[in-house]
Amino acid sequence: MLRPTLLLSVLLLAASAQAQRIGIVLSGGGAVGLTHIGVLKALEDNGVPIDYITGSSMGALIGALYASGISPVQMDSLFQSDLYQEMSSGGIEPAYTYYFKQGWPDASMLTLGVDVDTTLQMSLPTNLRSPVLIDYEQMRSFAGASAASGYDMDSLFVPFRCVASDITARKQVIFSRGDLALAVRASMSYPFYFKPIRIDGHLMMDGGMYNNFPSDVMYDAFLPDFIIGSNVAYNAPPPNEDDLMSQLKAIMTQPTNYTMPCDPGLIIEPKTSTTLFDFASAKQAVADGYASAMERMPEILAAVSRRIDPATLAARRARFKKRCPPVTFGEIRFDGLGKGQTTYCERLVDKHNEPLTAAELKPRYFRLYQDYNVAGLFPRASYDPVRGNFDLDIGVKRERQLEVRFGGLLSSRPINTGMLGARYNIFGRTSGRLEGTAYLGKFYNSGQVKWRTDLSSRVPVYIEPTFTLNRWDHFSGFTSFFETVKPSYLIDRELWGGVNLGMALGTKGLLRLDGKYVANKNNYYQSDAFSAADTADVTAFTYGTTGLTLERNSLNRKQQPNSGELFQLQVRYINGQEHTTPGSLWPQRTQIESQHSWLTAKVRFDKYFLPKGLFKFGMLLEGVYSDLPYFQNYTATLIQAPVFQPTPESRTYFLENYRAASYVAGGVRTIIAVARNKFDLRLEAYGFQPYRALERDGQDQVSEGDVVTTRYFIGSGSLIYQSPLGPVWFNTSYIDGLRQPWVWSLNFGYVIFAQSGKE
Repeated sequence: MLRPTLLLSVLLLAASAQAQRIGIVLSGGGAVGLTHIGVLKALEDNGVPIDYITGSSMGALIGALYASGISPVQMDSLFQSDLYQEMSSGGIEPAYTYYFKQGWPDASMLTLGVDVDTTLQMSLPTNLRSPVLIDYEQMRSFAGASAASGYDMDSLFVPFRCVASDITARKQVIFSRGDLALAVRASMSYPFYFKPIRIDGHLMMDGGMYNNFPSDVMYDAFLPDFIIGSNVAYNAPPPNEDDLMSQLKAIMTQPTNYTMPCDPGLIIEPKTSTTLFDFASAKQAVADGYASAMERMPEILAAVSRRIDPATLAARRARFKKRCPPVTFGEIRFDGLGKGQTTYCERLVDKHNEPLTAAELKPRYFRLYQDYNVAGLFPRASYDPVRGNFDLDIGVKRERQLEVRFGGLLSSRPINTGMLGARYNIFGRTSGRLEGTAYLGKFYNSGQVKWRTDLSSRVPVYIEPTFTLNRWDHFSGFTSFFETVKPSYLIDRELWGGVNLGMALGTKGLLRLDGKYVANKNNYYQSDAFSAADTADVTAFTYGTTGLTLERNSLNRKQQPNSGELFQLQVRYINGQEHTTPGSLWPQRTQIESQHSWLTAKVRFDKYFLPKGLFKFGMLLEGVYSDLPYFQNYTATLIQAPVFQPTPESRTYFLENYRAASYVAGGVRTIIAVARNKFDLRLEAYGFQPYRALERDGQDQVSEGDVVTTRYFIGSGSLIYQSPLGPVWFNTSYIDGLRQPWVWSLNFGYVIFAQSGKE
């Protein structure tokens, strides 16, 4: 039998162990902060209780997930998912990229907003990554836990605090009540990476600017018996006169005290190879955090006598999660807009079908975000206990009225082109924009003006009147970028006006009807046997055309994609008048006129396989049928014939052998994607099979060869770096039929042209 004094000591020790409360402090640190997940997992695996959590920046996100009932194992899976990788890169999940809103691609690489009400002041981007996906997913993830706690962070699965930096008042803000998603978003708004948010009129940024290791907040708010810190941050060294970033850090941040405010406590400092923005290495970071925590585990277990078994912890989590209401929206409201703009947004998300689950709302939400007049969305969910679902307030930030775009192509070949565009946005009951684009270069020049209006109909529809001037200059030889040795052998000019009508077919589909009137004028020589004194043949073809295009497009890039697919079916009718004036090399120089009409049908299928991993494969199939009539000579007929141009490089040549009235063509691609999809080694091979090849006779007239007797091939190898502005690529190609079939180039930018009359 135990003595009374010994029994009392045992009871006091047991009571002390039972009462021991443990607080966890998580520092900021970007992607390095993912090591906190491994630390939490190690603590749970060893039965160490977690009674309170405070965090800053990435530590706030990890801590909030834990406080809302998400286990470290679930966090590990989340941060390795495609969804999280898309969030960290500032993108949108491919399934929600709305093709209808993308418009005709252009060669732009940089877009700047202009404030027209401040003497045309240029506005630089304030963030490198769009937060739209992470804002939506945090709202969805934390809404139920916030409601279950009554918006009191002491009533979460684990009581929680996080800090943000109020740069309006220049002080830290500690969140203890309110919307958990809003608090976390404020705490992790890393300068220049994610856009800051405004709360009660104050601009909030990353908590790490003023307190990157909130151990003092833990002590003041909860007064635990023992504090365990997980710290991956440090104070920056003093600023250097030659280092701009060090100067900005010194201006924007305050030193943090990376120690415990009092004993007892212990700080784990995980060591990892993961860097600040290396979110793709989540698995390694978590493993490194776990290993670092296990190294200190004997000290922790010696200091913390209380234990919690996995079954009890799982039961507690299940009880809390059961209290969380499903995220369903009974009412959706839009903030920051006028009456007509609000009506447009309501129709676009089809809010009259409320209530909506988060999954039902998501495609509509991102369709709205991709509208040209919407610069950003921020959602806030608040629980209505009477209805048993949530109100959703969506803050809509309008795009600036005037946007300026820059881009083009810089190449080692003489095809350099600069692009300048301007867009004036008009937002009301419809979403409209007036857009002007110019391409300037020796090879390609263009000017285009168009007006697009998106209607707020149940099935999205747009109307787009367009006026375009295109000019391609295919010169026959050159000694340098600036000096040609002969006049151009083919100049293709095109002036057209018309209307595009488009209708969305789901998220990736588009049905487009167009009608145009086109004036096409071509100056050309029939061969290279000409001098500078000779005059070229001239063919003018004025025609009306209408076309119907059905397409589905999920390609991930506007040039040199490596995932997704494109299916396109186009039917076009052309009717017009040819006027040909022979040049000085023709003995008979009488102008010739002729009427032509024909129908063209084209199908194209472009698909990539194995979107994940190092190796990717693709295939391209293209088929064209037309009853193209003969024009007055061989070259004039070639100009009007359909052409197969499967690579960006092939679009910069006038390829005689790849033009035919009817043909089938296709090829395969092998892509080795390295450095997290930033580098592609791209190997391509294509074949072109005309039904009847267009041939030149002795008088430069056109004839057709025998059925399926000639065919041509293209091979291409490219090393491509996807820079933040645009692709940089080195290419070498074999193009069958060129006088010098092996060609190479080093390029930066896009080989993209304005819409032509036959597109």
